[in-house]
Amino acid sequence: MPRFPKFGSDVPYAEPSWYRGNPTPYYQEKHVKWRKKVRDFVEKEMRPFASKWDESKSFPLQELRRKAYNAGILSPCYPEHLGGTPPEGGWDEWMNVIWQDELARCGSGGVLIVLIGITVMSLPHTLKFGSDFLKRTVAEPVIRGDEGMCITLTEPEGGSDLANISTTAVKTPCGRYYIVNGTKKFITGGMTNRYFSTLVRTGGPGHSGVSLMMIDKTWPGTTTKKLETQGWWAGNTALVSFEDVKVPVEYLIGDEGMGFPYLVDVMNGERLVAIIGVIRGCRSCIQIAIEFARKRKTFGKRLIDHQVIRHKIFHMAKYAETLQDSLEALTYQMSEGAGAMKIGGPVALLKVQSTQALEFCVREASQILGGASYLRQGKGRELERAAREVRVAAVGGGSEEILIDLASRFAKL
Repeated sequence: MPRFPKFGSDVPYAEPSWYRGNPTPYYQEKHVKWRKKVRDFVEKEMRPFASKWDESKSFPLQELRRKAYNAGILSPCYPEHLGGTPPEGGWDEWMNVIWQDELARCGSGGVLIVLIGITVMSLPHTLKFGSDFLKRTVAEPVIRGDEGMCITLTEPEGGSDLANISTTAVKTPCGRYYIVNGTKKFITGGMTNRYFSTLVRTGGPGHSGVSLMMIDKTWPGTTTKKLETQGWWAGNTALVSFEDVKVPVEYLIGDEGMGFPYLVDVMNGERLVAIIGVIRGCRSCIQIAIEFARKRKTFGKRLIDHQVIRHKIFHMAKYAETLQDSLEALTYQMSEGAGAMKIGGPVALLKVQSTQALEFCVREASQILGGASYLRQGKGRELERAAREVRVAAVGGGSEEILIDLASRFAKL
């Protein structure tokens, strides 16, 4: 079983087990090279500027897209003939874990979600079910970093109840267009990205009446309004309104009435992105807490020398380590061909468990840092930001209640 030289931080539990030189049945030399490549990019192009970008609630998106694409970081998981840039050795599920984990170190969830995360969540439907026309017209410019895309599902009234969306797409008598009317809310990247992969009602009530289609922000009748959010300040979250938007039928993704099955088919990928990032968030809490506690002195000794502080740290570590094991077990199953219906329940449960763990880790790390964790500057600024962003981690991609219920339905009790 291979093992590789230690990599990254030497703070206990700040890195995954295989980074620490332990043997691994999953990772190979090609993964080691990819890990270094992504970390180098994040350290040079993202982490030094993340706090500034987040505080200003904006960042040079197009410039960063171009840098990331040229470095092979923006689009490593997409088809080469559409502009994808697979890493040396080819793309696989383990490359994805490393990609998302290393990117999550950037220091700003808002920057990361707009740069890469939202594309991972919105583009797969087009790549898997869309026409060649959509792949060339929409997917390729997005993959090459020339344009951006959002996933546009949630509505003001319904939240996660996607089966009952009210945004309508009515075909014109000539059969060449859909007329779209409705409103979508909480659309990450909506202020900056051009394309909206949108869930609309083309038929009757329920799941069978919804479809996916691509809507261009520049088309008449499409408007966006920025929403002020608790976290992800650089995420450009928007309210998107469609008023008699004329959408050519060529922009329908796949078939009418198949929107919900298409979403289910790729939703595990979206949740996996969240899980990987959240586990890295737990590890960042551990690292910040240990580094602070090693230097801070109280009552005549280092903070880390107080037993109660050490216990807080290792309660955080137990979550990070066990979550990582579960993530890698699910990743292995996916690499061996486990389908959406087979692993949908476990992925849903792991997403719930990981975000609950992140809430715990943010709180415990904040307790260790004390007042420093309340400041948007200095040693605690990254932790303060994490405290504001933990809510979107828990709700985005399906709230705990929705996912627990989903897992129970997959189980067919």
